[in-house]
Amino acid sequence: MRVLITGATGLIGTQLCSYLLSKGHSLHILTTRTPWQTDDTQTRVFQWFPQKMQIDHRSLEGIDAIINLAGAKINQRWTTKNKRSILNSRIQSTSLLFDAIRQSKQKPYLINASAIGIYPSDFQRQYFESDAVFSNDFDGEVVRQWEGEAKQFEKLSCKTIILRIGLVLSNKGGAFVPLSQPTRWGLGAWFGNGQQWQSWIHIDDLIGLIDFCLQNQLEGCINATAPNPVRQRDLIQTIAKELRAPQFLPGIPKFLMSLTLGGMHKLLYDSIYAKPQRLLSCGYPYKFPEITASVANLIARNK
Repeated sequence: MRVLITGATGLIGTQLCSYLLSKGHSLHILTTRTPWQTDDTQTRVFQWFPQKMQIDHRSLEGIDAIINLAGAKINQRWTTKNKRSILNSRIQSTSLLFDAIRQSKQKPYLINASAIGIYPSDFQRQYFESDAVFSNDFDGEVVRQWEGEAKQFEKLSCKTIILRIGLVLSNKGGAFVPLSQPTRWGLGAWFGNGQQWQSWIHIDDLIGLIDFCLQNQLEGCINATAPNPVRQRDLIQTIAKELRAPQFLPGIPKFLMSLTLGGMHKLLYDSIYAKPQRLLSCGYPYKFPEITASVANLIARNK
């Protein structure tokens, strides 16, 4: 396949590009940076500027699929300016892709990122893809609007799948690094009482399920999570155990993180149990369905 990718330089995009190339796909990469030269004949790099609604239309030539991962990082202070950037970077990029595809009259398969933050925080409830219950908080509103833009592609007869991505565990970045580094020195701690559910996924499984969607042309929404969420306390204790490090610090109070991070601190205390029912029903072969093996694998990669 020839695949157009946005957000190719991020945590997910970087590993995804390497994986897809290894599987024989050719890539068109959209970037707001100066296009870089590549010796790989299967990769071409093009510029776009979503804020100005500008795109190099050559990037669309002959594509079979689009993987849209573009968006400003959400784990930053939620100032008015940053909140505008977080929302607009997702809406504008997806809208620009929609307009470009409409003009090209092509019908590529769309894989669009989203997040489990679309669901309200709840310490008891399990969420399935069929649940039409949405968070009214800022992060929930962002992904709800983002999904709305992505669903516009269906009007163009483009098959579309939306990935509600959970907590991505990778030794290259994301949440695992800031959680594991202090834990290695005996300074690991959970947030609050640590009973909030963490719907996580190993980076290898996330990359694998994106390829699974490509091959099977899944449509609708899926919870892109591992099948066995864990309490945050259990996650920290598992990391400490695999690192053979002591874990004795109490939970970090919410008010303290609120002073430090502002509104963004809620991400640390939210509890979302998102079950990947559709992936399980489709038979997706998880490499890391359990947290212990996942953590052990990531720690081993750093040795």
